[in-house]
Amino acid sequence: MDQGIIGIAGTVLSVFVLLLIGYGMKKIRLLQPSNCDVLNTVVIYITLPAFIFNAIYEYREPITLDVARIPLIGFAMIALVGLIAYILGRILRFEYGIIAGLILASSFGNTGFLGFPVVEAAFKSKEALFTAVLYDELAMALPLYTIGMVVAAGFMGEKFQLSRVGWVLKLPQMWAIPLAFLLRPFALPEPILAVLKYLANGTIPLVMISLGLSISAKSLKGYTLPVVIACILKLALLPFLTYYAAKMIGIKGIMLQTLTVEAGMPTAMMAGVLVAKFGKSGKYVAGTIFITTMMSLITIPIMLAILK
Repeated sequence: MDQGIIGIAGTVLSVFVLLLIGYGMKKIRLLQPSNCDVLNTVVIYITLPAFIFNAIYEYREPITLDVARIPLIGFAMIALVGLIAYILGRILRFEYGIIAGLILASSFGNTGFLGFPVVEAAFKSKEALFTAVLYDELAMALPLYTIGMVVAAGFMGEKFQLSRVGWVLKLPQMWAIPLAFLLRPFALPEPILAVLKYLANGTIPLVMISLGLSISAKSLKGYTLPVVIACILKLALLPFLTYYAAKMIGIKGIMLQTLTVEAGMPTAMMAGVLVAKFGKSGKYVAGTIFITTMMSLITIPIMLAILK
């Protein structure tokens, strides 16, 4: 086997070892799935904003038109795959709750909690992290927390309330991006940068251990066909479409590679949270998260090998 492929597989596997540590700690009952709330709170409000800020602030290259294209093409392909998922769900006459889950599970990926560590490990490039942050926060997270809620609630027959998305604007990571862009021209004091780096470095181990505590295969029964469809759309079609669409509009190099890898991340954990809270297919989406995450152990190294 080519040494480059071995190196890529080893890089990705090292990230997933952290996930397996979390899963193992759950199995031997050192930690419980309920401990995810504490870990995720630390990540969302402390370490992840520092990680995002650093990724933007430390990218010292001139900001080009490609920067605006990243979230635009990313979201366009997410929306296209969501539409395909809806059409397939109607053709196959799935229940409305399953269709909502299929749309979210096929479209929105774990581009932050899993995407950031994979991108950082695989590319070791500030440009790659910069691209990953823009894709995750603007193309994936913001639409998921807004449009995703509409989809989950709408298919359940509920009236969507705008107040439900107000908390999104309170999340510190949403403010980390404009703050970093604002402060990029200035040299921040070294102690502040050191503190931010220490906090940012805690993001990857914490999120991977939390993922390991969260994943479960118990919710797969009775959903074989919807899970298979979601896996194909999320892990194969979305990165394929994203690669060629981004290439057509002139995105290339590390940015193109990072966009494609982020598009090929497994189903977002937050998609399961939204469906469980506002929809009817929480078990189906939870099962899809588990399967796509396990399958990504194979698909991510293959994708990276092809791209490199």
